[in-house]
Amino acid sequence: MRNLLPFLLLAMPAAVAAQEKLPIVPPHHAQAIAAEVSGTAAKRNVQALSLHHRMRGSEGYRAAAELIRDRLKSYGLKDVEILSFPADGKIFYGTQRSRPAWNARFAELWEQRREGTEWTDGERIASWADQPLTLAQDSISGVANAELADIGAGTSPSDYAGKDVRGKIVLTSSQPEAVARLAVTERGAAGIISWAQNQKSGWWGEDDDLIRWGHLDTWKDPAFAFMVSPARARAWQARLAKGETIRLRAKVDAGRSPSAYLIPTALIPGKDRNKEIVLSCHLDHPSPGANDNASGCSGILEVARSLNRLISDGRLPQPERTIRFIWPCEMECTIAYLNARPQWVKRTLATIHLDMIGGNTDITHGNLKVEGSPPSLPSFVSDIGFAIARYVDDQSRLYADTGEAALPLIEPDGTRNPLHAKIGGFSEGSDHQIWAEGSFRVPVLYLADWPDIYIHTNKDVPANLDSTKMRRAIFIAAASAWSLANLTQDDVPAIARASRGEAVRRTAHLMRRSATPAEEARLLLHAEGLEAEVGRSLGRFGLSADVATASEGAPMSAPAEPAYGMVYRRNSALKGPMTGFGYSWFADHLEKAGLPRSALLSRRAGEDGPSFDYETLNLVDGRRTVQQIGDAIAATIAPVPIEEIAEYLATLDRLGVIRAGAD
Repeated sequence: MRNLLPFLLLAMPAAVAAQEKLPIVPPHHAQAIAAEVSGTAAKRNVQALSLHHRMRGSEGYRAAAELIRDRLKSYGLKDVEILSFPADGKIFYGTQRSRPAWNARFAELWEQRREGTEWTDGERIASWADQPLTLAQDSISGVANAELADIGAGTSPSDYAGKDVRGKIVLTSSQPEAVARLAVTERGAAGIISWAQNQKSGWWGEDDDLIRWGHLDTWKDPAFAFMVSPARARAWQARLAKGETIRLRAKVDAGRSPSAYLIPTALIPGKDRNKEIVLSCHLDHPSPGANDNASGCSGILEVARSLNRLISDGRLPQPERTIRFIWPCEMECTIAYLNARPQWVKRTLATIHLDMIGGNTDITHGNLKVEGSPPSLPSFVSDIGFAIARYVDDQSRLYADTGEAALPLIEPDGTRNPLHAKIGGFSEGSDHQIWAEGSFRVPVLYLADWPDIYIHTNKDVPANLDSTKMRRAIFIAAASAWSLANLTQDDVPAIARASRGEAVRRTAHLMRRSATPAEEARLLLHAEGLEAEVGRSLGRFGLSADVATASEGAPMSAPAEPAYGMVYRRNSALKGPMTGFGYSWFADHLEKAGLPRSALLSRRAGEDGPSFDYETLNLVDGRRTVQQIGDAIAATIAPVPIEEIAEYLATLDRLGVIRAGAD
């Protein structure tokens, strides 16, 4: 094994130098982009998008898609269109079962008061017209005049012990879909009211007035559900505990119908129309949904406007490669797009995905993450984005410290806060994981805020956004896209310097797991192999580098049984992840086949890394053995029993996702 220490020492000056000047992008191009991009302009587009309740396939989503289309046309982008893929609940796009559109026309929830012997409307609790988020997604039509019954969590039969909920409206602390079967389908409840709280963070539970986005299952246990705040629910619970009767009147006019996945798209033509750099976001989410994800949608809209204007004005040349922009609904539309437009996928060299980029840290308490491809897809693309992000982060800190910086990227109506970006690594949670998945293997750069204490609630509003933070995120995306669209062989030395700097950080991250000299040696070998793959990834862009052969994928231990020497390859006819949005191909087919749930799926990885099952399938390539896949998982995520890896892969084989045998 070649000693990696000289390699690491060689890289350290590059890691420092990357912070002193903006890498890869020519200085005059960087200055032009920095001067043009506007967080304030992007925030105005957020305000427009936030007015629409953007559920997949809905009229609100269509209005948002048309708004994007019209903006693109006014900005002078080329090939502006809205792609349309049928979605009726029957059509499949790879592993994604299309979901029909969901629309609501009317929904109100009233608390009634007794007047003599009659009950009349007293207080309106929820209204679709006033606040669409108060009606759970995929609710069906229904009418109820009924008493309220508290079922607690409502997810276990014990929650219903001694309670007759038939004909009543049940109050639950869980998401509606988690209780619909037990409460409505099996016990005859008339409807659901949920006070499910927001995703946990350090500030969890502090705001009792938050109303969270609710969901019902698209396919099973039809019901209607309203969402209320914890403050409202606890007030009701206190009254019920005193023996008071609470009577409600609910009316819902809503439902699903065949429609289409709509995806606005446009491009800036490059000299090579067969090679594309893609910028994506996800357009769907409930109103207001300002940071999640009107901010990302407006962010790539601003990248499109800025780059196109700079090219039209002659301040930037026509790019060497085409830059495409797309606005799909989250994950399911991306899976549909990648399956329905395979020729476009082949053109895509890299994807930059923006999902929440503007939260004012003083309000939302989140910081910008800039992440790259998963360990199963080593690529220099991530390193370019990381190097640019580190420069912007350093400049923001310098400006906050001294009031002066070469590239502060501040807005008059924004904060002067340092960015404090978290740069590096990979985590799942948005469409970038679909692009990087083993069916498609497109390198990615991912920008996202986390945490955001108002995500998926009625308080995710434009006022929470920081135009300065948006400008910085937009610049990182625009500069990264511009550099990737224009790389030539002359840029390879600069790319290598950026990659060596990131290699130090990646290797240090791996080495934290080593507890013995033998384990340290194996991890160093794996790290060396990963970095060799980063160098070879230049070939995707038609570039070359002198990359030494390394032993990536070498077993960290000898196979205990011959079965672990098995090699699998992907079924090329089935493309996509095992779980999309609103539908899990794996769970569906596992149930139909009568197979047990794989133990690997119950293992939780860290919050800032890929899941075990995602990476295990990604590593199936017709070359690696089961043992080598297990070794890679152990090195990049955490050690896991090889039996669990083997069992999961054998299950995928039985379901037809993969096939035994080398390519």
